[in-house]
Amino acid sequence: MASNLSRSLAQEAGLEVAIFTSASDLRSAAGEAQPDAVICGLKVSSADGLDVLRELEASDPDLVGLVMTSITDEDGAARAIAAVGPLNHVRKPCDMADLLPKLRVGLKRRSLTLELRRARQELRARDADIAESARKVARATAELESKHTELATATERLVQAEQLAAVGRVVTGIAHELARQLALVGYAEAIKSRVADDPELFEFADIIVNAQKRLAAMVDEIRDFTSAQGNEQAGSRLDREPADVAAVVEEALAIMGYDRDVRKRIIACEFRSRPLCALHRQKFAQVVINLVSNAVLATEAGDTLQVELDSDEGAEGGPVAVLAVTDRGVGMPAEIVARLGEPFFTTRGDRGSGLGVGICMRIVEEHGGKLTYRSEVGAGTTALVTIPLLTEAASLALPGGKA
Repeated sequence: MASNLSRSLAQEAGLEVAIFTSASDLRSAAGEAQPDAVICGLKVSSADGLDVLRELEASDPDLVGLVMTSITDEDGAARAIAAVGPLNHVRKPCDMADLLPKLRVGLKRRSLTLELRRARQELRARDADIAESARKVARATAELESKHTELATATERLVQAEQLAAVGRVVTGIAHELARQLALVGYAEAIKSRVADDPELFEFADIIVNAQKRLAAMVDEIRDFTSAQGNEQAGSRLDREPADVAAVVEEALAIMGYDRDVRKRIIACEFRSRPLCALHRQKFAQVVINLVSNAVLATEAGDTLQVELDSDEGAEGGPVAVLAVTDRGVGMPAEIVARLGEPFFTTRGDRGSGLGVGICMRIVEEHGGKLTYRSEVGAGTTALVTIPLLTEAASLALPGGKA
């Protein structure tokens, strides 16, 4: 019967068939060459055919396993159908019209299952390749963005350097002429000596002399600001001395009292303390004048500007003097505040050079302090200057300091 079945399957289905009459031979052959399908009797040489199929399916879950029972063995047929289902059960003697369709369906299902598994494996491998490619693209994109940012930063610095160099050339060209014209203001010194008996004229002449000194220092400051070498060495050239910060602020406000626009505003001063700091008096006065001037430009006639001075003993890094200049003017959005201090960035249009805030920031930094801004559109702006208080150790370190 087995030989007849083998010939029929080979002739009618074109299959390669091997015959085994013992379970041990079947197991041995399946271990050497894995079969696609097994047609197993319910009893195989005293072994249970279902157990044999389960062993083979354990190593090959897609194996097509058919169980054959005698046409007269109803109990065996019921057991086989319960185990493998009616599509995997055949009767013997075998009817090819019943066996071949079941075998072909099983082999087709196996073929599709194996093909699906291979396709899934290929898809997983392809997904892994795509994921790796995506990671490489992400890394490359990040590197490109970094390079682009570096290039943009370098380009911006190059443009700024060229602008600074251009301004430096212009300032150098006019510095000599400015110095000549400012030298004429020196005659105010002679006027002072001749009007010593007139306090008002003497005060006016003194204001002119001080203005000449500030203008000359401002030309030097702009020249230094536009010079990279000047920026690197500025801190070492700043001569400071112990000074009453409140007195310097009062001097700067007194000078600004002669400004037409300033006289149209109300300047409210509040000195909660009179801190002592190491100052370059003229340069720090220049900072105060610049901050008040900016506040004036942001307000209308009749508005009030607040100038507050205090000391903060609990500030990080040690006690500091705190100077705040506040207006209730138009204010600025955050993106504008973030750019304050950039060379040539100005909110005044053609009226501004874009150097004032940057120069003030550098002067404050030369004093070991910091200049920051808080602003809100429609609510006004506060410029906040913090500089270290003068300690005994710092006083000894200043030029001319004594124990």
